[in-house]
Amino acid sequence: MKIIKSIIISFSLYSKIPMPIFEWDEENMKHAISFLPFVGAVIGGLSYLLLYVGVRLSLPVMVMTLLLTALPLIVTGGFHVDGFMDVQDALHSYQPKEKKLEIMKDPHIGAFAVISVGTLLLIWLAALYLLLGSAMVKEDFSLVYIYMASYFLIRALCGITSIVFRNAKKDGMLNMETGKSSSGDVIFLSIQAVLAIAFMVYQNLLAGVVCAAAGCLFCLWYKKLCDKQFGGVSGDTAGFFVVMGEAFLLIVLAIL
Repeated sequence: MKIIKSIIISFSLYSKIPMPIFEWDEENMKHAISFLPFVGAVIGGLSYLLLYVGVRLSLPVMVMTLLLTALPLIVTGGFHVDGFMDVQDALHSYQPKEKKLEIMKDPHIGAFAVISVGTLLLIWLAALYLLLGSAMVKEDFSLVYIYMASYFLIRALCGITSIVFRNAKKDGMLNMETGKSSSGDVIFLSIQAVLAIAFMVYQNLLAGVVCAAAGCLFCLWYKKLCDKQFGGVSGDTAGFFVVMGEAFLLIVLAIL
């Protein structure tokens, strides 16, 4: 029952999918981040169904690109995009670490947040359009399936980094989510990451290996960025991790 409650809390925190309502306690909260990849699995599964229907209906590639781009935003309510935008505002302020943390807490958005998310959206659309267009021409959707699995992989890596990397704040949202996490949570998230990579390798050996390497390199870059700019990770940087990580793997797949 505790596991089921942790899964419900995870979906309540990280998605807009309706969940049963009950009182959350520390025992149920401490494992919630371990099930963050499950939200990615739902996004990946729905993306597959949307692609299947789109191919059956012979929808134009651009229409499919737009629909697949909107899907994760609908499922999550833009939860991670909010963190991405806050981080962009903080990074472009060029202020000391303490001031950057204050900027990320500010509910208002700045010009750099809007510019950054707009730029990322254009790059995302271009990469996904190339990926889908190539797949439909070749009638080989293996790289598209890897893209769908990246939602699961990136969230598994996000969970690991959120627990293992130094926390920038003692009282932030991320600390509440991971403060009671244990090595068991890290192991469970690592198993999920390995399963995602195994699926990717099964679909396409080269692309799977490249995505696994890209994911590891991205984690190292993320740690260096957070330590230097904020003194550690936070809830906002975790959202930044998910958005940037998904975009990075999508670009890698588009290049392949």
